[in-house]
Amino acid sequence: MTQLTPSPAGTEGARDAGDPLAEGRSRAGWWHARWVVPSALAVGYALSVLFRLSLVTDQDHPTVSPDEQMYLVMARFLAGRPTTEIPGDQIIPSGYSLLISPALRLTQEPVHAYHLIMGINALVSCLMLPLAYWALRRLNVSRPVSYAVGVAAATLPTVLFYTQYAMADTPLPVLVLLWLIGVHGLFSEGSGRRRVWFGLLAGLAAGYCLLTHDRGGVIIALTAVVLLAALAFNWAPRVASALALASLGVMFVVKKLMTAWLMARIDGARPSEVGNAVFDTLANTQLMRRTVMRCVGHLWYFMTSTWGLGALALVVCVYVVFSKRFGLADRVVAFLMVALLAGITLAAAAGLPADGRIDTITYARYLSPLAPVYILVAMAALYRVRGWKKIAALGTAASAVTLVLLAVLLRLAGAELVKSYFVVWGLPDATFLSSLWPANGDWGGFHAGRTTVIALLVLAVVLLLRLLAGNRRAALATGVAGLSLAVFAGVASAAITERITEPRTKGTQGIAAGFIEAAGIRPGDRMVMDDGLVWEIRATMTFMVLDGRVWSRALNKNAPVPAEADVAVFALADQQAPATDSWRNAPAGWHVDRDVREHQFVVWRRR
Repeated sequence: MTQLTPSPAGTEGARDAGDPLAEGRSRAGWWHARWVVPSALAVGYALSVLFRLSLVTDQDHPTVSPDEQMYLVMARFLAGRPTTEIPGDQIIPSGYSLLISPALRLTQEPVHAYHLIMGINALVSCLMLPLAYWALRRLNVSRPVSYAVGVAAATLPTVLFYTQYAMADTPLPVLVLLWLIGVHGLFSEGSGRRRVWFGLLAGLAAGYCLLTHDRGGVIIALTAVVLLAALAFNWAPRVASALALASLGVMFVVKKLMTAWLMARIDGARPSEVGNAVFDTLANTQLMRRTVMRCVGHLWYFMTSTWGLGALALVVCVYVVFSKRFGLADRVVAFLMVALLAGITLAAAAGLPADGRIDTITYARYLSPLAPVYILVAMAALYRVRGWKKIAALGTAASAVTLVLLAVLLRLAGAELVKSYFVVWGLPDATFLSSLWPANGDWGGFHAGRTTVIALLVLAVVLLLRLLAGNRRAALATGVAGLSLAVFAGVASAAITERITEPRTKGTQGIAAGFIEAAGIRPGDRMVMDDGLVWEIRATMTFMVLDGRVWSRALNKNAPVPAEADVAVFALADQQAPATDSWRNAPAGWHVDRDVREHQFVVWRRR
């Protein structure tokens, strides 16, 4: 079995095991020159940023309602903008909003602000490349291979797709990798001071995960358990473990304070109820079958969206946890990876609502931050393993895990999948893979079998590339496989953008800048919208009216008009009725300003 032991402290400059460049050249070789790695990482980072930006040139407004708008409204407050309502009335973790808030300080024009947010997303998410390189070097993978696989990890559709939206899924993959690097360093051999810094990194990264999304609750709980065990069994210097635990506690308090601060400033806001929904579902025995079905579906999607490499990494991690051949750092990180996969899967399966969508059963988003980490472990295993029998065994085990999940999913969810409706945005990776089916090219439906076959074919190609090189050129073969994955990931990301992201943006133009123009909304307007107006418009206006404010009220049910409001918008249910019928009980001082009959709404203004 592969040896995933970490590099001893201070050995990253040592000759790379299995690297033909290192074996065939002296340390003065070109790859070992001091300027090569920093330059290569800088160039790769810059190119990754440019690639991401090229995919979002047309993105100028939020399209994922209400998620994006919730993050954007909180960013608005953190940037010191005027108060307004928040879609859904719930305060969700605001760590991501804090990252993008500078964009809302620089401009009052919402389109320009959204462009800046896409830029921030690219800058943050592309940190995956240097961090992936660092992580693989800690696993004693050679420099060229670490770089090639790092490029692949940074280009994965599961990483890149969500950066095209103002959503917390952008920084989470980077934070998860930082967290695991910190944990690995804390439990690796080295000076006490060095392990203190790694412990602080682990605690702060885990805490910022909690500050960014509710999934961070699983991460912070697992981190606390591991750190308490470290203190009890002296797995690491107690000072380092205690400081890591303290930093975890500080971030937990910061999260509570930020939530309280936002609740005091946002109209009608209340704390997020996601955690309550999870525990309520888990306590309901009547929903147990549904929860198990979703768990299987989420795991199946994760294995196929990582092209079978996620399943290979899972097999490796389970083996490492129970094998005494590996060091403490490897075993702890392997345990955390398996436990986090299981914990997020269970929480997502229990917490998601019953909305009749296929992607709720086979959800892509919540496990996506783990995808690059699992890819890194899988490629590190292929780099270190020797012997075609062991490689074949890994491939067989990974394929078996994926196929078993498929069989159980079809058995438990076959009827639900048929009657549930397909939303391509929620199934980007699976839809791309199934579109590669010979003579298919279909992006309009869900095909679990086709998706699985194509994913396992990609895995087979990676394993074949590794097998052809044998033991003597393992590094070369793994590097070629890494670059092949990077190219495939880039093609997949571009195709998903063309087929999913771009049509979604074009199709929602009318609820964003198009609505602003048609309704004649001016800078500084304070707009109240009747709750009969299209819900997506009401949610999007919380961001698009960036220099004013908005309310949603049941005006046609005699709800009071906010005293500061000077614009009111109503749906026009009857195309033949006069515009004045849209607000039959209009208070004195209001008049019809625009009758936008082609879009079925009427704009009123206060005289």
